[in-house]
Amino acid sequence: PPRRHKKKLDKYGYNEVLTTEEPEWKKILSRFLGIVPICMIVGAIISAAVETGCVLVAEDLDDCSCDPGRDWVSFALLIFEVVLIVYVDYRSEKNAADAVKALKDMSAPSCKAKRDGEWVETPVRELVPGDLIELAAGVVIPSDGKLVGHGEPMLIDESSLTGESLPVTKRPGDEVLSGAVVVQGELEMMVTATGVDTFFGKTIALLATVTEQGNVQHLLGTVAKIMCTFGLVGVIPIFFVQLFRDDVEWASSLKTAIVILVATLPVAMPLVVTTALAVGSYELSQEKAIVQRLSAIEEMAGMDILCSDKTGTLTKNELVLDGDLIWEVNGSTAGEILKVSCLAAKLEGGQDAIDKAVKEALASFPESQGGGLAQLEEYEVKKFVPFNPVDKRTEATVVAPGGKVYRMSKGAPGVMVDLCCQGSLREEAEDKIIENAQRGLRSLGVAIAEGDEHSGGEYNLIGMISLLDPPRDDTAQTIVDAQEKGVEVKMITGDQRAIAIETASRLNMGTNIIGSEIWGPDGEALIRAQGSFGQFIEQVNGFASVFPEHKFRIVEELQKIGHIVGMTGDGVNDAPALKRANVGIAVAGATDAAKSASDIVLNAPGLSTIITAINRSRKIFNRLNGYVLYRMASSVLILGFFFLSIVALKFDFPTWVLILLSLVNDFTAMATSKDSCRPAEEPLKWNMVHTTIISVVIGLVGVLENVLLLFLSEPRYVDWWSGWKLPDLSSCQVVAVMYLNIAMTVQLNIFSTRNKSFYFITSEKWGGAPPPSLTLCVPVFGSILIAVLIAALWPDNISLGGGANMVGCGWGPVGVVALWAIVWFHVRDAIKVLTYKILETGSDMFYANLTGSTAEDRRKKVKDMIKKARKRLGMKELKKQGLKANIESHEIPHHELSGAAAATAAAARMSVDEQPAKWKEAMGKIRALEQEMKRLSSRVDALEGGGSKKRGGVFRRGGG
Repeated sequence: PPRRHKKKLDKYGYNEVLTTEEPEWKKILSRFLGIVPICMIVGAIISAAVETGCVLVAEDLDDCSCDPGRDWVSFALLIFEVVLIVYVDYRSEKNAADAVKALKDMSAPSCKAKRDGEWVETPVRELVPGDLIELAAGVVIPSDGKLVGHGEPMLIDESSLTGESLPVTKRPGDEVLSGAVVVQGELEMMVTATGVDTFFGKTIALLATVTEQGNVQHLLGTVAKIMCTFGLVGVIPIFFVQLFRDDVEWASSLKTAIVILVATLPVAMPLVVTTALAVGSYELSQEKAIVQRLSAIEEMAGMDILCSDKTGTLTKNELVLDGDLIWEVNGSTAGEILKVSCLAAKLEGGQDAIDKAVKEALASFPESQGGGLAQLEEYEVKKFVPFNPVDKRTEATVVAPGGKVYRMSKGAPGVMVDLCCQGSLREEAEDKIIENAQRGLRSLGVAIAEGDEHSGGEYNLIGMISLLDPPRDDTAQTIVDAQEKGVEVKMITGDQRAIAIETASRLNMGTNIIGSEIWGPDGEALIRAQGSFGQFIEQVNGFASVFPEHKFRIVEELQKIGHIVGMTGDGVNDAPALKRANVGIAVAGATDAAKSASDIVLNAPGLSTIITAINRSRKIFNRLNGYVLYRMASSVLILGFFFLSIVALKFDFPTWVLILLSLVNDFTAMATSKDSCRPAEEPLKWNMVHTTIISVVIGLVGVLENVLLLFLSEPRYVDWWSGWKLPDLSSCQVVAVMYLNIAMTVQLNIFSTRNKSFYFITSEKWGGAPPPSLTLCVPVFGSILIAVLIAALWPDNISLGGGANMVGCGWGPVGVVALWAIVWFHVRDAIKVLTYKILETGSDMFYANLTGSTAEDRRKKVKDMIKKARKRLGMKELKKQGLKANIESHEIPHHELSGAAAATAAAARMSVDEQPAKWKEAMGKIRALEQEMKRLSSRVDALEGGGSKKRGGVFRRGGG
């Protein structure tokens, strides 16, 4: 390029957005540097490097072998598991699609630019501010710029950038955006911004600010930290006890401590969680929903707000003529108006959106009322003048069946009124235009005149048709279903406020839609009144006239105040918010940019798949919650048992058996990903405090069970086996006994942790989970069977690692252990139910209240009553004032009107000033109702705290 162009390139940079990607080797290495992998690697190295000694007391060495040596089995098992876990985690989180690349690829690769007075083909990436480029129909605009030169106005499609359904008219002097598509016209453009400075580039920059870590990663990190803390507290005393009390070498003591710590940590939890999410991803793929980020499935279970783009998401992104809103004048009928509109349209080849909508409307209109396309064959179109941005109307010269010639025209309402309306008809037509504008409807005037353009008379207006971008067929039901699931739906659109309100009213979403004023100085006062922007967003039903950075901020602010936010969209302008949201959902027909930025891509038309995804995600959440509870309880059991067995009872358990036991248990628990469960009716969120308490209680009961069995089984302490008519066991046989009991304890815990109620309660009415699936039962009972066979039959001449050996104890002790494990399983399950009851009653922990419900339940009921009251008052106000008044209160005209029409619109807007007073009165009633609810709630609490408590909620007030 010339020297001047080179200087600009040095100053502004290339017309592209460079992104820095982390090398793949760093992504893999970072996964080996977590708490759990490091502990596993250290444990593996020590297992192979240190020769294991024997911790058995001297008098027991004669009845049980103890083989010092290096523990290569533990080394192999630990290395195998850590590599497997890292690989699965890396593969599952690797996104094949790249949002930034998809956005960049949307630009044209080259364009015609004027350099040194000549038009040359120039790579798009070399454009700089000040370049002059040529635009024509079909061109993707490569940078931000300003139209220059002389010529007819252009039609430009900005729907994927701004959400505007129809192409917009741009004249010389107007600014245009990178990524928009030229629909009609030819002009030159002066480049004003390139690269990251463009509207397009800012969108990419927003995507680059979003981190990929999901809620599941945070959860796994939290669980790992909790378990690591528990583990360190337990193994440090074990290390010092063996080192100083038992005179074990420091390396051997360290190896024992590390292996117990590894067994305590949730080693295979990432693998199990990934399996559960992968199963959910497969299930969603059967519904034609592709999951690109697995952790989004779990996050969808807690989603409580769904922000949705309007154009192309809630709506079809296509124009439809509403037959019920046809305005008839001068004695015309709806069928005649549609027929004239069709004859004044291009019916074959290259139809624009309006002509297509008009044709489809006539085709579907009842033939008895003048509908049907067959009648058009009787007319001959002699001349057709298509729509252009200057005249803003179409015109056709038509020969009717009787040979009479007519001119038929349709076009922008203001133009058609100026063309053929006078006096009272003009005022009536202008009122109709304003009414439609306030409702966000696209109006077209329809007129007819006798004769051709040379000998014909004046046009007469025969009516007005209204076009809109209709909601998708299943949108309304999807919104209702989402609300029933506890998910609030908010509309966020780049379209005009009036259009957003009309769409919201048709979908019963609520019409409290905020326009662009919220982003200006006046918006600061509104935000301060609510406390924060996030709290302000909670109070409204949606936003209109927003840019991508606004959508991004809305999602971000909701997340800051604790909401788990979903976002649906289809355009480039939705991509940043899709990426920022906890769950980004690209609908069918979305742009590549939106698909790449999203977590879930819907390939089937409609939004009903979202409800299916919510139900499935909540099932998966329940499965994951049960597994996390089970794994933490298992960790407490293993840590507590080995702490007491080594410190208090001086028992030596082979480390390789411990690692194998943990590995088998984790892989068996993968079957929880196919367990039967019910979807919750409310969003689900992790409560790690409750989960930790429940798991610790279950684990401690298991510790008591196993330590007591060890004490009874060791002939050094109690002559227990003779009571069962069985001979005493050697220490190596006691190892087999404890292996079996720990295995059965851990495996049976799966059935306990999956159900908040007793494990055998399967009724939804009583809060039970469905019966466990066959897919879960088979591996659980299969692993128990394997443990039984090993414990009964393991030969004394096979030792897979250094340290104490294990010898089969025979079938008699196995039967006793099985009975012991089953009895204690029921004890643990009963204590679990009691613990849940105590935790869930909250402030009513130690007494039964009058109604049998918790304080939290009562607060929820009062909140629901207030919500219903708000809705009732709002509906009364809506019926009283009428839909028109409600829409007028949000009125923003979006048509260019003549002077008289503008004056009429101003007069209509003056009546809007009366609306705030009426709404203020309604809000006063709501606040009074809230105060009354608080008073009643306080009275109920006072009564429950008094002496007249009901017993078990059976008897009612008033005796009798």
